[in-house]
Amino acid sequence: MLDSGSEDYERQILEIVGGLGRDIGVKVHPKRILWLGRTVPAPSFMTGIGSDQCDFDGGDVILPKPLKDKLSPVEWKPLLASQLLYERRSALTIVARWLASVLILFVWGFVALFLAASYSDYGLALALSLVIPITILATWFFSHELRSVRLKADEKAAFIVGPGDFLNVLEKVDSFHIKDIERRKKGGFRIKTSSHFPAIDVRIRRIRSLIRAS
Repeated sequence: MLDSGSEDYERQILEIVGGLGRDIGVKVHPKRILWLGRTVPAPSFMTGIGSDQCDFDGGDVILPKPLKDKLSPVEWKPLLASQLLYERRSALTIVARWLASVLILFVWGFVALFLAASYSDYGLALALSLVIPITILATWFFSHELRSVRLKADEKAAFIVGPGDFLNVLEKVDSFHIKDIERRKKGGFRIKTSSHFPAIDVRIRRIRSLIRAS
Protein backbone atom coordinates (compact mmCIF):
# COMPACT_ATOMS: atom_id res chain seq x y z
CA MET A 1 0.00 0.00 0.00
CA LEU A 2 1.31 3.45 -0.92
CA ASP A 3 2.12 5.95 1.81
CA SER A 4 0.72 9.47 1.55
CA GLY A 5 3.96 10.78 0.01
CA SER A 6 3.91 8.18 -2.75
CA GLU A 7 0.21 8.78 -3.37
CA ASP A 8 0.80 12.51 -3.78
CA TYR A 9 3.82 11.90 -6.05
CA GLU A 10 1.82 9.64 -8.34
CA ARG A 11 -1.26 11.89 -8.24
CA GLN A 12 0.81 14.82 -9.51
CA ILE A 13 2.22 12.71 -12.35
CA LEU A 14 -1.27 11.59 -13.37
CA GLU A 15 -2.41 15.23 -13.39
CA ILE A 16 0.52 16.10 -15.66
CA VAL A 17 -0.45 13.30 -18.05
CA GLY A 18 -4.03 14.57 -18.16
CA GLY A 19 -2.87 18.13 -18.84
CA LEU A 20 -0.52 17.01 -21.60
CA GLY A 21 -3.31 15.01 -23.19
CA ARG A 22 -5.48 18.11 -23.36
CA ASP A 23 -2.63 20.27 -24.71
CA ILE A 24 -1.59 17.75 -27.37
CA GLY A 25 -5.10 16.64 -28.26
CA VAL A 26 -4.78 13.03 -27.13
CA LYS A 27 -7.65 11.23 -25.46
CA VAL A 28 -5.98 9.89 -22.37
CA HIS A 29 -7.63 8.96 -19.07
CA PRO A 30 -4.82 8.15 -16.63
CA LYS A 31 -6.03 6.19 -13.64
CA ARG A 32 -2.95 4.64 -12.06
CA ILE A 33 0.81 4.36 -12.36
CA LEU A 34 2.56 1.03 -12.79
CA TRP A 35 6.25 0.98 -11.91
CA LEU A 36 8.05 -1.46 -14.19
CA GLY A 37 11.01 -2.99 -12.43
CA ARG A 38 12.46 -4.87 -15.38
CA THR A 39 13.88 -2.46 -17.95
CA VAL A 40 15.79 -3.54 -21.05
CA PRO A 41 18.70 -2.13 -23.08
CA ALA A 42 17.00 -2.83 -26.43
CA PRO A 43 13.35 -1.82 -25.93
CA SER A 44 10.87 -2.77 -28.65
CA PHE A 45 7.23 -3.76 -29.06
CA MET A 46 8.04 -7.22 -27.71
CA THR A 47 10.73 -6.68 -25.07
CA GLY A 48 9.52 -3.86 -22.81
CA ILE A 49 10.77 -0.36 -22.04
CA GLY A 50 14.04 1.30 -21.13
CA SER A 51 14.72 3.39 -18.03
CA ASP A 52 14.52 6.65 -20.00
CA GLN A 53 11.15 5.71 -21.46
CA CYS A 54 7.49 5.52 -20.45
CA ASP A 55 4.40 3.95 -21.96
CA PHE A 56 0.60 4.04 -21.80
CA ASP A 57 -1.82 1.14 -21.71
CA GLY A 58 -5.44 2.17 -21.33
CA GLY A 59 -5.66 4.01 -18.04
CA ASP A 60 -2.25 2.76 -16.90
CA VAL A 61 0.79 5.01 -17.03
CA ILE A 62 3.83 2.71 -17.15
CA LEU A 63 7.02 4.21 -15.75
CA PRO A 64 10.49 2.74 -15.14
CA LYS A 65 11.04 1.92 -11.48
CA PRO A 66 14.75 2.92 -11.56
CA LEU A 67 13.61 6.56 -11.88
CA LYS A 68 10.97 6.43 -9.14
CA ASP A 69 11.51 9.34 -6.72
CA LYS A 70 14.65 10.36 -8.65
CA LEU A 71 12.64 12.70 -10.85
CA SER A 72 10.19 15.21 -9.47
CA PRO A 73 6.65 14.96 -10.89
CA VAL A 74 7.23 17.92 -13.21
CA GLU A 75 10.50 16.40 -14.45
CA TRP A 76 8.51 13.47 -15.86
CA LYS A 77 6.73 15.89 -18.20
CA PRO A 78 9.23 15.82 -21.14
CA LEU A 79 9.35 12.00 -21.20
CA LEU A 80 5.57 11.74 -20.95
CA ALA A 81 5.02 14.36 -23.66
CA SER A 82 7.38 12.62 -26.06
CA GLN A 83 5.61 9.29 -25.64
CA LEU A 84 2.16 10.83 -26.08
CA LEU A 85 3.29 12.57 -29.27
CA TYR A 86 4.87 9.37 -30.52
CA GLU A 87 1.63 7.47 -30.02
CA ARG A 88 -0.61 10.22 -31.45
CA ARG A 89 1.24 11.46 -34.50
CA SER A 90 3.33 8.49 -35.52
CA ALA A 91 0.79 5.72 -36.15
CA LEU A 92 0.69 6.15 -39.94
CA THR A 93 4.44 6.69 -40.08
CA ILE A 94 5.06 3.49 -38.15
CA VAL A 95 2.72 1.54 -40.40
CA ALA A 96 4.48 2.92 -43.49
CA ARG A 97 7.87 1.87 -42.16
CA TRP A 98 6.54 -1.55 -41.20
CA LEU A 99 5.16 -2.00 -44.71
CA ALA A 100 8.56 -1.05 -46.12
CA SER A 101 10.16 -3.76 -44.00
CA VAL A 102 7.56 -6.27 -45.15
CA LEU A 103 8.24 -5.21 -48.74
CA ILE A 104 11.90 -6.11 -48.30
CA LEU A 105 10.90 -9.60 -47.17
CA PHE A 106 8.35 -9.88 -49.97
CA VAL A 107 10.96 -8.99 -52.59
CA TRP A 108 13.29 -11.57 -51.08
CA GLY A 109 10.51 -14.17 -51.29
CA PHE A 110 9.98 -13.37 -54.95
CA VAL A 111 13.70 -13.65 -55.63
CA ALA A 112 13.79 -16.97 -53.74
CA LEU A 113 11.00 -18.40 -55.88
CA PHE A 114 12.71 -17.18 -59.03
CA LEU A 115 16.04 -18.74 -58.05
CA ALA A 116 14.39 -22.01 -57.05
CA ALA A 117 12.46 -22.18 -60.33
CA SER A 118 15.44 -21.22 -62.48
CA TYR A 119 18.28 -23.10 -60.79
CA SER A 120 16.52 -25.91 -58.95
CA ASP A 121 18.32 -27.11 -55.81
CA TYR A 122 21.23 -24.69 -56.26
CA GLY A 123 18.88 -21.74 -56.53
CA LEU A 124 16.92 -22.86 -53.49
CA ALA A 125 20.13 -23.27 -51.47
CA LEU A 126 21.23 -19.76 -52.48
CA ALA A 127 17.83 -18.33 -51.53
CA LEU A 128 17.91 -20.04 -48.13
CA SER A 129 21.42 -18.73 -47.50
CA LEU A 130 20.00 -15.21 -47.81
CA VAL A 131 17.26 -15.72 -45.22
CA ILE A 132 19.29 -14.58 -42.22
CA PRO A 133 20.97 -11.48 -43.74
CA ILE A 134 17.72 -10.30 -45.36
CA THR A 135 15.81 -10.77 -42.09
CA ILE A 136 18.50 -8.85 -40.20
CA LEU A 137 18.38 -6.07 -42.80
CA ALA A 138 14.59 -5.76 -42.55
CA THR A 139 14.73 -5.77 -38.74
CA TRP A 140 17.46 -3.12 -38.69
CA PHE A 141 15.59 -0.94 -41.19
CA PHE A 142 12.36 -1.02 -39.17
CA SER A 143 14.16 -0.39 -35.86
CA HIS A 144 16.22 2.45 -37.34
CA GLU A 145 13.11 4.12 -38.72
CA LEU A 146 11.27 3.83 -35.40
CA ARG A 147 14.21 5.42 -33.61
CA SER A 148 13.95 8.32 -36.06
CA VAL A 149 10.23 8.66 -35.34
CA ARG A 150 10.92 8.81 -31.61
CA LEU A 151 13.56 11.50 -32.08
CA LYS A 152 10.98 13.54 -34.01
CA ALA A 153 8.60 13.09 -31.07
CA ASP A 154 11.34 14.37 -28.76
CA GLU A 155 11.68 17.49 -30.92
CA LYS A 156 7.94 18.17 -30.84
CA ALA A 157 7.83 17.58 -27.09
CA ALA A 158 10.71 20.02 -26.61
CA PHE A 159 8.63 22.79 -28.15
CA ILE A 160 5.84 22.02 -25.66
CA VAL A 161 7.84 21.73 -22.43
CA GLY A 162 10.80 23.85 -23.48
CA PRO A 163 14.05 22.48 -24.96
CA GLY A 164 16.09 23.60 -21.96
CA ASP A 165 13.86 21.75 -19.51
CA PHE A 166 13.86 18.67 -21.73
CA LEU A 167 17.65 18.72 -21.97
CA ASN A 168 18.02 19.11 -18.20
CA VAL A 169 15.85 16.04 -17.59
CA LEU A 170 17.71 13.89 -20.12
CA GLU A 171 21.07 14.91 -18.67
CA LYS A 172 19.82 14.19 -15.14
CA VAL A 173 18.63 10.72 -16.16
CA ASP A 174 21.95 10.11 -17.91
CA SER A 175 23.85 11.10 -14.76
CA PHE A 176 22.33 8.16 -12.84
CA HIS A 177 24.27 5.69 -15.06
CA ILE A 178 21.42 3.17 -15.05
CA LYS A 179 22.54 -0.17 -16.44
CA ASP A 180 20.18 -0.57 -19.41
CA ILE A 181 20.67 3.06 -20.48
CA GLU A 182 24.44 2.66 -20.38
CA ARG A 183 24.26 -0.54 -22.42
CA ARG A 184 22.17 1.19 -25.09
CA LYS A 185 24.72 4.02 -25.25
CA LYS A 186 27.50 1.49 -25.88
CA GLY A 187 25.46 -0.07 -28.67
CA GLY A 188 26.41 -3.39 -30.12
CA PHE A 189 24.99 -5.50 -32.90
CA ARG A 190 21.80 -6.68 -31.15
CA ILE A 191 20.93 -3.24 -29.78
CA LYS A 192 21.55 -1.44 -33.09
CA THR A 193 19.56 -4.07 -34.95
CA SER A 194 16.55 -4.53 -32.69
CA SER A 195 16.15 -1.52 -30.36
CA HIS A 196 13.19 0.69 -31.28
CA PHE A 197 14.39 3.42 -28.92
CA PRO A 198 17.37 5.76 -29.43
CA ALA A 199 20.22 5.92 -26.94
CA ILE A 200 19.99 8.76 -24.45
CA ASP A 201 23.18 10.43 -25.72
CA VAL A 202 21.60 10.60 -29.18
CA ARG A 203 18.49 12.18 -27.66
CA ILE A 204 20.63 14.70 -25.78
CA ARG A 205 22.52 15.70 -28.93
CA ARG A 206 19.25 16.19 -30.80
CA ILE A 207 17.82 18.53 -28.16
CA ARG A 208 21.10 20.42 -27.90
CA SER A 209 20.97 21.00 -31.66
CA LEU A 210 17.49 22.48 -31.25
CA ILE A 211 18.77 24.87 -28.58
CA ARG A 212 21.71 25.95 -30.75
CA ALA A 213 19.39 26.52 -33.70
CA SER A 214 16.93 28.64 -31.71
